[in-house]
Amino acid sequence: MSWSATASMPGFAWSYSQLKNYETCPKRYYHYNVAKDVQEPETDQLRDGNALHKAFENRIKHATPLPLGYGQYEDLLSRIINAPGVTYAEQKLAMTSTFQPVAYFGKGVWYRGVLDCTKVRETTAITFDWKTGKPSQDMTQMQLAAATLFCHLPQLQRVKVALAFLAHGQTETGEFLREDLTEIWGEILPRVKQVERARVTQEFPPKPSGLCRKYCAVQSCPHHGR
Repeated sequence: MSWSATASMPGFAWSYSQLKNYETCPKRYYHYNVAKDVQEPETDQLRDGNALHKAFENRIKHATPLPLGYGQYEDLLSRIINAPGVTYAEQKLAMTSTFQPVAYFGKGVWYRGVLDCTKVRETTAITFDWKTGKPSQDMTQMQLAAATLFCHLPQLQRVKVALAFLAHGQTETGEFLREDLTEIWGEILPRVKQVERARVTQEFPPKPSGLCRKYCAVQSCPHHGR
């Protein structure tokens, strides 16, 4: 790739969840991801999601039987595991601002992502993201998953992405070719630059929404609980 997203702020790094936090509310992003003086509450939904991810990881990596209450997912996981190719679970992958692979906490890291489950076969891959919440068509997450795999596996030419909303029996899918990388980053980089600009200027204005009332823990915000 002949162009880069070289950060002007030394040490600037981001993830999909941080980008999403910023676009939801810059002030929330500041307290959750920059100052880190507010922790996201551990809701029942968050605990359920963490438990499911761990159970799936153990099933894929260590052939550990699924715990009671997860048996309905055995057929799905068995089909993925037994399909031709190499299976990965909970991969922590990162890249530099010049789109080169780097260790997750390595020098020059610019973007970090975690892929829940990936099957790689020769020049193609399919990666799954396990969801316990409501269905949505989140193209940004699909694009980043594909871009990360293209970065780390130069032999890949095609990546399929599946957001599996398990509680609803619904899956949103996307498919990307290596030649789509310019378009992918052309859409995402301007958004990332907004986050970086806010980090440089230290300007994080609140963005009130329906989330203020129940889902934000930033009590210092004038919109908290409203």
